[in-house]
Amino acid sequence: RALPGNSVCCDCSNVNPQWASVSYGALVCLECSGQHRSLGVHLSFVRSVQMDSWTERQISAMEKSGGNQRLVDFFRERGIEKNTRIATKYSSKQAAYYKERLTRLLDGKTEPPPDPGRYDPATGGSEAQGAEPLPGETTEQYNERQARLREEARERLRQKFGNQGLGSVGSEANSAGYPDGA
Repeated sequence: RALPGNSVCCDCSNVNPQWASVSYGALVCLECSGQHRSLGVHLSFVRSVQMDSWTERQISAMEKSGGNQRLVDFFRERGIEKNTRIATKYSSKQAAYYKERLTRLLDGKTEPPPDPGRYDPATGGSEAQGAEPLPGETTEQYNERQARLREEARERLRQKFGNQGLGSVGSEANSAGYPDGA
């Protein structure tokens, strides 16, 4: 409860929330916990702060999440306000990203999943285009595919411009023969 914003439900203005969505490391009130439960455990795993037993991993998720204020700020930065319907908010790509990022942090992985960008309320989608994971693709598969595509692009540059990269077109090549930033 000592984390920023944890004295207020992360989805409404009720004070002293007694429930938690472990999936997001956030505290919720009784009313909102019912809505979280209705989403299913694949979207939001809910525990009572006082009545349920907790595993070390669940406690760690709550501690490492940064608190309710971090979640509220994250959603707001991506165009999802606190008063957005719970089903809409937690079914979004932005919520999936936040949940996956917390899971990866708990697993000791440092590279975050692909960021979906801002929420588009008109379509229910996001502004990210072109670099999203393929349907059914895991974060690890996505990262491996992106690394492979970058290397293939570098190889095409080498074949087209030689080991000098694009250095001959006005940019200075770095020590690996690529333009700065490549």
